[in-house]
Amino acid sequence: MNNSVEWETTTCPLCGEPRSTPILCAKDLLYRVPGEFTLARCEACQHVFLNPRPTRECIGQFYPADYGPFRGGEIANCKLQIANRELPGKRKQRSVFDPRSWQWLRHLVLWWIDSRAAPMPTSQISNFKSEISNLKFQIPRRALELGCSHGAFLQQLRERGWECVGIEPAAEVARRAAERGFDVRIGSLESVVASDPQTFAQSSFDALFAWMVIEHLHDPVATLRLVRELLKPGGTLSFSVPNFGCWERRTFGRFWYALQLPTHLQHFTTASLRRMLDASGFELVELIHQRNINNLVGSLGLWLRTKFPNWSLGKRLIRWTDNPSALGLCWLAPLARLLAMVRKSGRLTVVARRT
Repeated sequence: MNNSVEWETTTCPLCGEPRSTPILCAKDLLYRVPGEFTLARCEACQHVFLNPRPTRECIGQFYPADYGPFRGGEIANCKLQIANRELPGKRKQRSVFDPRSWQWLRHLVLWWIDSRAAPMPTSQISNFKSEISNLKFQIPRRALELGCSHGAFLQQLRERGWECVGIEPAAEVARRAAERGFDVRIGSLESVVASDPQTFAQSSFDALFAWMVIEHLHDPVATLRLVRELLKPGGTLSFSVPNFGCWERRTFGRFWYALQLPTHLQHFTTASLRRMLDASGFELVELIHQRNINNLVGSLGLWLRTKFPNWSLGKRLIRWTDNPSALGLCWLAPLARLLAMVRKSGRLTVVARRT
């Protein structure tokens, strides 16, 4: 990492309040980036954010080459593995519920381990009925994904009939997605929109997705206001973030897997998410507590690796969060579902509508 890192102090990214109180000073225990970083809480709205923080121009230096999302092409997607696995009965197109087929087991496992981390839209096509001919026309919808990485979610959208565009700030990762045939632009949302106003015209997208992205933004309210301009009236915004208000964060403290300082600039609770949406011109449609315990497993791994560096278990648990096995997810699914049911899970999925 280049030593010439510029730091800046900031007002609250949500409400603009200049007064904040430091609540945690910690190191990066996951990627072991040098330095100590401070989280502060806004004295007005209680939002938690990194302060001081690296500038926009310097923040990229803190993303290591082995950063998890950058390895999206290597990380196994358990759901896709199960969906594509050659099980007895697959070649013969039997009913899902045919006892002679293994399809029912496949669907049962997919349902059991579904974390609701990145739910697909319920409909990929808008149906309009002509008043003159009484014919039904099918109009493909347009979607934009921020932080699309290698294009795994874009692939799912495309298979469901969406016209999709991706934006990825990491140039090498974006090029790999483009090699797979996706329209992926390199840079931030602001820079990409400014460079191609025709493709990214106002009210030109039906949906926008940002999975585990918003916590990385310097000015999330400004970015979401731009998102609102890109969406059609009634268009939907779907994104996921770590839940700073969860019990696992309180339990593990500086060992919490989702801290990931200093790349996670914002740390949201359900209250601060609602405040951000209101300030950006969005109406909350659904707030989902994910059935996801990756943060819990990763936090335990960080604690073990720090306290017992000679033990291999901590390292193995950390690696598991990047490449979870289907069997492990099945065993841990009851705990994941329980935490989601009591609304204490470590990750949140938000669905909002442009007002």
